Amino acid sequence: MSLIGDLISFENPSVWNDFGGTSGGFLGVVWQMAIWSIIVAILVTGWMIYNLIYYRHTEGDPDHKDALKVGVFPHERGNAKIEIAWTIAPLILVSWLTFISLAPLDYLWDVDGQEEDLTVEVIAGQWYWQFGTPICSEKGNENSWCDEGVYQQPLSFDKCDSNFDCLEIPHGAVVHFRLTSNDVLHAFNFPEIGIKQDVVPNLETLAWLDTNEVEVGQYDIWCAEFCGAEHSIMDADIHITEVQ
Repeated sequence: MSLIGDLISFENPSVWNDFGGTSGGFLGVVWQMAIWSIIVAILVTGWMIYNLIYYRHTEGDPDHKDALKVGVFPHERGNAKIEIAWTIAPLILVSWLTFISLAPLDYLWDVDGQEEDLTVEVIAGQWYWQFGTPICSEKGNENSWCDEGVYQQPLSFDKCDSNFDCLEIPHGAVVHFRLTSNDVLHAFNFPEIGIKQDVVPNLETLAWLDTNEVEVGQYDIWCAEFCGAEHSIMDADIHITEVQ
């Protein structure tokens, strides 16, 4: 039932407005993928069933007129139109699905197109996440938590006792995460939001989150790349809090 619910109520801010706006709808990416997958599945399954019935053969039956013979290629039964059709039709379908998927990919990966309010340095290690104090955008910010361009932790932010495995950020901010690793390869995975980014030793990678697009509350960060014996418990809490 959860799959049906996701298809009906799925919301994806990355879907182009022409393809369903901010809610899924029958023209949204999720529905498009589902509908075309069902159509292709019906066509392929139907064709397979037809061939199973039409070319069925039991011991003692004479060979069907279209039966293949070892070492003989049936040139006389070739059909250029069919060959062209089943080459071009999937090409068009795959091109279309790729085209409508460009917006979600661009939305997730085009970090430079997002003006950040806060930047958080994130260091991964075996087996922890360490978060630095958020840094305000150089352009400054009129919010109370970013007075004169310097991050001021709101008095109501009391969810984290330390900067290890816990981060509290304000709702209504675009946050950039600058990621690096102290030891081995990790992956910054925010499953409830759909963020996943490799964290590589000696290399800075970047992920971002618009907290306007998510609800206030507590979320989990996991490591999605096997990184050693205690990989399964390498998690952190991220609290998105409404600033009063």
